Amino acid sequence: MTEDSLKISWKRRLWVIPPILIGVAAIVVSPMIKNKPKQIQVVERTTKVRAMTVPELAVVSRTTGYGTVKPSRTWEAVAEVAGQVVWVSEALKNGHSVKAGTEVLRIEDINYRLALAQIQAQLNTADVKDKTTHASLAIASKDLKVLIDDYNRKKGLAAKGVITKSTVESAERQMFNGESQVQNLKNILALSSVERQVLIAQKASAELDLKRTHIKAPFDVRITNVNIGEAQYANKGQLMFAADGLGIAEVEAQFPIGVLRPLIAGSIAKKSSLEIGALALNAKVRLKTTTHTVAWSARVDRVSGVIDPQTQSLGVVVAIDNPLSQAKPGKRPPLYRNTFVEVELTSEPIKKQVVVPLSTLRNGKVYIVDQDNRLDIRKVSIAFSQGGYAVIKKGIKPGERIVTSDLVSAISGMLLAPQEDEKTKRILVTETTGRESQK
Repeated sequence: MTEDSLKISWKRRLWVIPPILIGVAAIVVSPMIKNKPKQIQVVERTTKVRAMTVPELAVVSRTTGYGTVKPSRTWEAVAEVAGQVVWVSEALKNGHSVKAGTEVLRIEDINYRLALAQIQAQLNTADVKDKTTHASLAIASKDLKVLIDDYNRKKGLAAKGVITKSTVESAERQMFNGESQVQNLKNILALSSVERQVLIAQKASAELDLKRTHIKAPFDVRITNVNIGEAQYANKGQLMFAADGLGIAEVEAQFPIGVLRPLIAGSIAKKSSLEIGALALNAKVRLKTTTHTVAWSARVDRVSGVIDPQTQSLGVVVAIDNPLSQAKPGKRPPLYRNTFVEVELTSEPIKKQVVVPLSTLRNGKVYIVDQDNRLDIRKVSIAFSQGGYAVIKKGIKPGERIVTSDLVSAISGMLLAPQEDEKTKRILVTETTGRESQK
């Protein structure tokens, strides 16, 4: 090995020493400079939610049903007498309105006038007959009195022996004949009286038939269907035309029985029966078109006598008084038959009720934001629910805050960052009190 080779070998060995010294120094010094681990503070997570303050409101229960309009009264003009139609009014056309007492159709009445004249002639004959019979009765009565006096006189003479017994018997037979004649005349008068009553009844019937040839509207109507015209023959019992009354329009709307319960509870007659309670409800009829909605004030007239077996709903009949007078061209149309309308029933306000949105109820529980902004999951008791709200019987007090937004994972006691949900509260107040519908 040369000298140069030895030098290179020693240089390589010396390069190993520094790393070894550095490692030993690190081992020795590291325990001396080691720091204690820092304590990391855990910050509790806050969940943002929407919340609202629970109000105490005067709840106006309401429900909506649908039905079709029909008149409260209809008129089917059936021919009560037979005959040819000799006159028809210009108003007797579909859609025309006719005032009460207006004549709209006339049937040929010559036969009925003739029948009435014949009966009147028979009555006049009966008057003459009675007059002559009364005169004959007066004469016969006087004659009978003479015969009775003659019989009594001859009977006295026979007792004295002045006349024979056969003479007395002859006077007695004459007296009996006189009595028989008087009685016959009285019987004729009695029979004539009975016949007169029959003639009077026949006259009344003939007068009624004559009156029936003139068809007049019994009340204000709108003509809906005409089946006969001038020069046509009307058979007795034939439907000539039909008309709808204009005084009152009715709508029978169907409502589930359960929906009516809170309304009845809020009505004036809340302790009465369903029918009486329903009569205290307020009603409004609406016709919705593509451009606007028309409303009529109505009243609950009656409740249907049966329940629909398929839908288990009850019919409530509401009435609109004088709908024709309320019509305004271009604004409020007349309520014609078969118009499909909406019927809203509302109760009297039920004061001091705790109300929450129906969406905030979760399996009978609500999420409460307590005073420390922590979640309190509380069970509540519901009085009734309707539409988008629920009336709470027990479990929440007015002024408490409830969570209105959804929580992915709700843990009792979790920290919340509530933000006031004014929109939900505004919708709740509007729906429960009906303020907008009253504008």
